[in-house]
Amino acid sequence: MKSWHISRRTLLHGATAGIALPWLEAMLPAQGSRRQPPLRVAFIYHPIGAEATAWKGSRGEGRDFRLSPTLSILEPVKDALLVLDGLNGRSHPPGGHMGAAAVYLSSAAPGRTDSWGAETAVTLDQVLAERLSQGTPLRSLELSCNNIGRNMHSRYVSWRAPGVPCGVETDPRDVFARMFGDPQDDFYRRSVLDVVGEDARALRLNLGSRDQRRLDEYLESVRTLERQIVAFERDAARRPAPNMARPQGVPGDLTAYLRLMGDLLVLAFQTDMTRVVTLLFGDDTNEGTYARRLVDCGIERAQFNGQVENRYLDFGHHSCTHDPRPTIPMIQAFDRWYVRQLLYVLERLRASREGDGNLLDHSIIVYGCGNNGTGWVGHGTRDVPCLLIGKGGARLRNTGRHVSFANGTSLSNLWLTLTQLAGIERRDFGVSTGALTGLG
Repeated sequence: MKSWHISRRTLLHGATAGIALPWLEAMLPAQGSRRQPPLRVAFIYHPIGAEATAWKGSRGEGRDFRLSPTLSILEPVKDALLVLDGLNGRSHPPGGHMGAAAVYLSSAAPGRTDSWGAETAVTLDQVLAERLSQGTPLRSLELSCNNIGRNMHSRYVSWRAPGVPCGVETDPRDVFARMFGDPQDDFYRRSVLDVVGEDARALRLNLGSRDQRRLDEYLESVRTLERQIVAFERDAARRPAPNMARPQGVPGDLTAYLRLMGDLLVLAFQTDMTRVVTLLFGDDTNEGTYARRLVDCGIERAQFNGQVENRYLDFGHHSCTHDPRPTIPMIQAFDRWYVRQLLYVLERLRASREGDGNLLDHSIIVYGCGNNGTGWVGHGTRDVPCLLIGKGGARLRNTGRHVSFANGTSLSNLWLTLTQLAGIERRDFGVSTGALTGLG
């Protein structure tokens, strides 16, 4: 291994662009220091809610850890999972479950309304970003896989202050440009890697073999994203019109859309552009996410033969939840589809090597939402879906198990716990009653 040292903030430069580097061993201080890579935290939102009879039911730990039907898709990464049961979401704000997104990460105290009459407060991701993202180019990154809808209390989970949402990026091309810049308006006609190529080649000569491999893998992931975005734009005219209206630049295929946004989350962590990301696989708006049908998600209708009458097979996801008895198999299939997209992101994080492990080892990924339903009698907030994935740089040591909390435990207790794991001293968060035990 070479002893040459570079700064964590080093960029590859060209005449018109710069590109951040992944974490490399050459960034460690001299004298063999084993300083760990930074903690990253991502919140991935499962829209509408989860059907509890199939989501719940995970049990055990280690070799005896058994996942529920919906979560069984996560078998390849179950050693990194903490399945949390018994956590109650913040009670629905005025306006019902359409406003659940706005209070998900804040657990805003009931009755404290913003100028629109909704209950909002600074959210956990922004509290963490102030601490974790010091020195990074972006304080945080807010991504959403739905660009339709006008109600900000249904669209946004990230808030800087009461009544002040952080907004969301919904176009992969805009996210990529935000991270890497667009100095000449012809950015997408010329690869950023071509612009910084000479600097990259010079850097490579000074790296050890393992760092050279990491650099090559990282640069290839950047080029792959460039190719995907160009291909989506080139083929847009030949694709059939999607079920939902989308702006130019967003993939027409919903699975491809969610996965491309997941790739950008991974790239943001890999480049240390930011250490805090929120990614909404969908939101709580009735204009877009609610209307997603089986065909939009690539879910085969034939599997429901004999289980669901044909007249229901074109129902949107949310319509199914309000007519649940004949459509429960469909609701469960939507849930499994979203969890499958989560698995894609987790496997990409695990495949990205960093330090003595990988990005997933050094991250905490929170997956869930503030709604739930048992047989879908309604959008309840009791025992909401919640997963923690990753070891957080050894902050979560005993993963690969199911953890159950006493009935009535507030989800905001988990948010308080995460602030403490990140090294932030707080006694409360939202409507919390105390930190959770048994997670570290």
